[in-house]
Amino acid sequence: MSTFRKNLSNIPGWRTDRKIIIFESDDWGSIRTKSKKDYDEMKAKGLNLDLSNFSKYDCFESNDDLEKLFDVLTSFKDINNRPATFTPMCIVANPDFEKIRANNFKEYYYETIKETSKRYNNSERVLQLWNTGKENKFFVPALHGREHINIEAWMKGLNNRNKVLLNSFNHESIGVFSDNNGTLAPQHLGAFYPETTKELESLKGIIEDAGKIFSNLLVNAPTHFIAPNRESPKNLDICFKKIGVEFLTLSKVRKYPTGKGSHNFQLNWLGKVNKHKQIIITRNCIFEPSSNSNIDWVDSCINDINSAFMLNKPAIINSHRVNYIGSIDSKNSDFGLSELKRLLTKITKKWPNIEFMTSTDLGYIISNKKQ
Repeated sequence: MSTFRKNLSNIPGWRTDRKIIIFESDDWGSIRTKSKKDYDEMKAKGLNLDLSNFSKYDCFESNDDLEKLFDVLTSFKDINNRPATFTPMCIVANPDFEKIRANNFKEYYYETIKETSKRYNNSERVLQLWNTGKENKFFVPALHGREHINIEAWMKGLNNRNKVLLNSFNHESIGVFSDNNGTLAPQHLGAFYPETTKELESLKGIIEDAGKIFSNLLVNAPTHFIAPNRESPKNLDICFKKIGVEFLTLSKVRKYPTGKGSHNFQLNWLGKVNKHKQIIITRNCIFEPSSNSNIDWVDSCINDINSAFMLNKPAIINSHRVNYIGSIDSKNSDFGLSELKRLLTKITKKWPNIEFMTSTDLGYIISNKKQ
């Protein structure tokens, strides 16, 4: 996006003189490529994993991934002595591959991330670390969904014996979309992106389930939600409200499915309130060092932040989990963490009156100003 268009998109909505920084980080808790061993074996079978930094590097987080990230965050403080803060957008369940296979793909089963963490090497303390970050207010989970897959599309593809899906399924991995023979997998990561109105009904149960799991794992109900991969239908907003969600992160131009083979559009801005009295948050900065090492993501993000502050907007930074994951390739997390440290160094020097906070913190500030 050009600087002019970026500045233009920052104009509408809520404003503040405070220098607020928010990191929204999607995909925590979700599986992707299971391990380096599975990555190598899938590559040997001809799957195109290197087309995306997600299939190339992303994996269920390890204890080390979280502890290294926490070390960076807590080494920086804002004007209120609060550490640099992440709002991790969390998935709370993953497919139970063993049960699905045992039932010959006839029915979908899932496990919570509590079970997932027990099966992954060096991940048994993931949930404990999430809660530690939450209690100390520098890694405060929000809801990203139950699982990071569209169950209908994924199961349909498996039953149709799609080679890409079956090969990745055999390695307990998701998010691979093609192989070297040109075989394509169906889009299956948009968990709340229905193709039919019947599917819309099933998503309501998934949302209710996600709220219960989140509350059980993290004590409190979710207050903030963003849909994984693709926008969710507008008529599901009320379902998120029912599980406690007061704040929605949405695209400035929300393109969402109707379930009837068509799409509708919704224009959004920071602080917009929908008919369910949910406050809408819109992102205006990007920091994705894992996606392209040829870009100076620190300078790019500083420019984004500067554009936001010039128009009296908080800087809401999009930075996915993949940037901080090292189980498949330790160089990926080493680079991501070093760039994050460089970014936070520049931020705290350039704006000494910075305030780090979560998306929910911002939502409450906006709602109080509206009273």
